[in-house]
Amino acid sequence: MNDLILNDSDWQTELISYCNRYNIPVEYLAEIINEPKVIPMIRGKAFEFSVMIKLRNILSTDEWTVDKPWMNAQSGSHDIDILVSHKQTGINIRIECKLAAKDSYKYNQSTEQSEIRVKCMRSRTLGTNEAITRARILDIPEQAMIEHKDQYLPRDFDIVATSIGNSFYKTNRETGIFEWCPNTRGTRFLNMIREESCETYDSLQEFAYNRMYIAMSTNIAANENNEIICTRRNCESPNNCGFIPNYPVMMFDNHGNSTNAWFPIENASEIFINFVNEQVTRS
Repeated sequence: MNDLILNDSDWQTELISYCNRYNIPVEYLAEIINEPKVIPMIRGKAFEFSVMIKLRNILSTDEWTVDKPWMNAQSGSHDIDILVSHKQTGINIRIECKLAAKDSYKYNQSTEQSEIRVKCMRSRTLGTNEAITRARILDIPEQAMIEHKDQYLPRDFDIVATSIGNSFYKTNRETGIFEWCPNTRGTRFLNMIREESCETYDSLQEFAYNRMYIAMSTNIAANENNEIICTRRNCESPNNCGFIPNYPVMMFDNHGNSTNAWFPIENASEIFINFVNEQVTRS
């Protein structure tokens, strides 16, 4: 696919036009996007397109459509990263794309499981007045929304998609640049999953970034039906507040299989059709 892009001059024309439109010196574009403060934003946005491409390859075009809605940051409403629509019923599935937290892979000796945290907080924290307004609309206590104003509720989206690759990056203290550097145990973990999946990529780094998982938003929120606990210090009901923690944890057994709410994105069709059936039943 990259070869096709490189051989297509349309993207170059569009890129130069973009730089001219916003007064960006195109000869310094590489330096601009390589700034440590810029890289996380670019990688986060790029991941949304990676998820879109992945789902388009996985899902049947006879049954589903996969789109990337235009973002309107000024609308005051939550932006939808990816919208998957079931053609037969017209039911939409809203997908939020969140990379794994940087340098978050670890092996938990007590549980004998590998763990990866997903960075799942709001990119734009709600202001107090906005939090109060939202609490009244959703009919939840105002103080609860204020306390969790940088956290999501399951109703904000239906599915979270993540890539485990970012958990093996660290920041070089001298340059400030994110660098790929999994430790020995992390490398062993990735090789194990790679072998089990039979997926072929040129490098372990490419495999890790393309190894994606999805979870239902309702299954990663702190509630009485699971063991997820809200980490907010002043949360009045950490076991059942209903908010999604800032860093939900993915857990893997010693064979590389996810043991909690997360599933490989290759299972998307089954998970999505179950979601559609639930919506149909409720209606």
